[in-house]
Amino acid sequence: MAQRNSLDNKVKNTTKYSYIVDCIDKQVHLLVDARDVFYNADDEIDCPLDVVLRKNNYTLQDLMNWDAREIRFIQIIDGKETILNSFSLDVNL
Repeated sequence: MAQRNSLDNKVKNTTKYSYIVDCIDKQVHLLVDARDVFYNADDEIDCPLDVVLRKNNYTLQDLMNWDAREIRFIQIIDGKETILNSFSLDVNL
């Protein structure tokens, strides 16, 4: 039993998540705490951006000051990145 739990932990630990914020003049990488990742009502992997910003010592105001254009939520398994969700902030109202 202990061996199986150890194996499960190793498998889970190879998966990491990150937010990438593309701005006009830079790209910001935000680390995601695995405890903040969950399956939403649509059964998709999700993580609240405001929580990630706060845990990385940023605010929504910082996000606006960066002049962010696109935000991507990515999953990293053994170094391979997969975009789980992305959205554009370059919207004219």
